[in-house]
Amino acid sequence: MDKRRSARSLYLQVAFAAAVWGGAYPFTKRLVAELSPLSIVTFRALVGTLLLLALSGSRLKASDFRPSVLGKLLVMSVLGVSSQQFLQAYALKYTLASHAGWLIASTPIMVAALAAVLGERVGPYKLAAFALGSAGTALVVLSRGGASAFGLPATRGDLVFLATCLSWAFYVMCAKRWLTAWPAAKATSATMLVALATLLPLWAFSGGPAEFAAVSARGWVSLGYLGVLSSALGYLFWNNAVEGLGPVKTSYFIYLEPFATLLSAYLLLGERATAAAFAGGLLILGGVYLVGRRDGRKVELKGASANA
Repeated sequence: MDKRRSARSLYLQVAFAAAVWGGAYPFTKRLVAELSPLSIVTFRALVGTLLLLALSGSRLKASDFRPSVLGKLLVMSVLGVSSQQFLQAYALKYTLASHAGWLIASTPIMVAALAAVLGERVGPYKLAAFALGSAGTALVVLSRGGASAFGLPATRGDLVFLATCLSWAFYVMCAKRWLTAWPAAKATSATMLVALATLLPLWAFSGGPAEFAAVSARGWVSLGYLGVLSSALGYLFWNNAVEGLGPVKTSYFIYLEPFATLLSAYLLLGERATAAAFAGGLLILGGVYLVGRRDGRKVELKGASANA
C-alpha cells in the first residue's frame, strides 16, 4: 500500500510539473509587458535557486565547484537557464504563447538529431520522427498566414523560440556527458546557482532592480508563478519522479505540456489555437513518440542530468 501511495504521489508530481511548465509561457508573455527579459530570468533564477537548495536536499559543497566542474556548470547554465529563458521571454514578445507550447515540444526531436550528428545510429523511426517534427514545426510557424507568415516580427519570435529548443538540446547532451555521477536534483540546483551568480551582476548593472518598482499586482502573480512553481517546484517534482519512476515513465508526461499551454493561453490571454497550429503540434508530438519508439527510451524534456 505504501508503494502504491508513493507511486501515486510521484505521478501527481510529474503531472503537476508538466502542467506548470506548460502554463509558464502565457505567464511570461503577460509579464514581458512590464519587465525586461533579463529581470524575468534573474528573478526566476533567484527564487528557483533558493527554493531548490532548501527543498531538494542536493547538499552542494564547495568542492563541487572546483575549476574543472565549474567550467562545465557555467556552459550548462548558459545553455539551460540564462540564455534559454532570456530568449524565450524575448521571443514571447513577438509570438503566441500557444506557439511556444507546440514548438518546445520539438525539443526531444532536436536532442535526437544532435545525437545523430554526434554519431548515434539513426534508424527508420528516428528518420520518421525528424520528418514529422520538421513538418509540424513548419505548420506551427506558418499557421498565422501561410507563406506570408515569414514576415517579421511574428516569425522572429517563433524562430528565436526554436533556437532555445536547440540550446536545450545542447544542454541535455552536456549534462549526460559531464554530470553522470550527480543526482538530477543536485545538477539542477548547481546549474541554477551558477546561472544566478552570472546574472546578478548584469541585472544590477543594467538597472534591473528599478524595474520592479512599477510591477503591477498581476505582474507579481506572474513572477510568483514563474519563480516558485515553474523554476522551483516544477524541477523539484520532475526530478523526484525521475528518481522514483525512472526517466522513461516520467518522460511520457511531456505530452501534457503543450495542452496545458493551450488551455492557460486561452484563459489568461484569450488566444485561440488555429487548426493549422494544432495539426502541426500533433505532428510534433507524433515525432516525439517515434524518437523513443525503437529502443523503448524517451528523451526527457526538462530537468538536468538524466532528465532534460
